[in-house]
Amino acid sequence: MDEREYIYEINGRSYVQRPLVLGQIGQINDVLKGVEITGDMGIEQIVQLLGDRLPVAMAIVLTEKHTRMQDKDPQVLAEEMREFMDIGTAMEVIDHFLSLNPIASIFGRLTGIMAGITKAKIGSKTSLSPSPEETSQSEREFSGDSP
Repeated sequence: MDEREYIYEINGRSYVQRPLVLGQIGQINDVLKGVEITGDMGIEQIVQLLGDRLPVAMAIVLTEKHTRMQDKDPQVLAEEMREFMDIGTAMEVIDHFLSLNPIASIFGRLTGIMAGITKAKIGSKTSLSPSPEETSQSEREFSGDSP
């Protein structure tokens, strides 16, 4: 086992957890919308806070061993977790998740990246659209079909 991965046995299958990859960050971000997790929370509090979202979160962070992340079906896996994952394993997964993924660092960086992307998009929109002074008279005329 790589020291940056954890393996769990659930319903006779082996699942692995590794540090998040970009696709998982977007997925977990969607699941955590509206949920405020603070650094002083314990694992039990996080489990309670996630509530019904817990199986979906587990399906995002876990992948069946020898399966590529993009080949898994998170909806099917969430149902598997809902039916077969015990609370002790869920708490262990969260504990390992927090040690593998420095959340404050990841989301802080993502916020900075997203702000940069937004600025770039806004800047490119304004620089690509000509101002009225830059539009020639012929460009302002009707360009539809002529009679």
